[in-house]
Amino acid sequence: MVGSGLPAAIVMGRLRSALRAYALEFPDPAEVLGKLDRKASHFETQTMATVAYAVIDTTTARVDLALAGHLPPVLAVPGEPARLVNPPLGPPIGHNLAVTGREGTTFDMPPGALMGFYTDGLVERRDEDLDTRLEQLRRQMTATTAETVCAGIMAHLVGNQPATDDIALLVTRHRPEPA
Repeated sequence: MVGSGLPAAIVMGRLRSALRAYALEFPDPAEVLGKLDRKASHFETQTMATVAYAVIDTTTARVDLALAGHLPPVLAVPGEPARLVNPPLGPPIGHNLAVTGREGTTFDMPPGALMGFYTDGLVERRDEDLDTRLEQLRRQMTATTAETVCAGIMAHLVGNQPATDDIALLVTRHRPEPA
């Protein structure tokens, strides 16, 4: 969300509530972001927000993902190097793409895989290259426990440096049900 303080928090709360309402009605994350974009463009003029929205089917481990100006998640599959997921990237919410639509992607999350979502506050630093920071994040994402990964990412990318922006990190792990 562009801005800070109470006015930005109020708008973000309205956008979050609208996203949840649209999510109940539409299964496709790209369609949900299109509806949210239309709402924001009409009722929240001069607003811009980034959104990563994923629906994970816990039975099939299929992930439907759409991004609106948000950095891509990182996927760590056992036995492979972690990678940034490469879905179509649309502009932030507030650009009114409801008419032309937004795009998403679908992929499988293999057993034991971890996927990490994060805010730009985790990787953006004024004096460092974003690609370098994303590479540091990618290297810290391993197919181990979510708690271990989160602790390692926060220690390596944040450490004892004071935060200059909000930082959020969400890691989910695919643990299949025993047969």
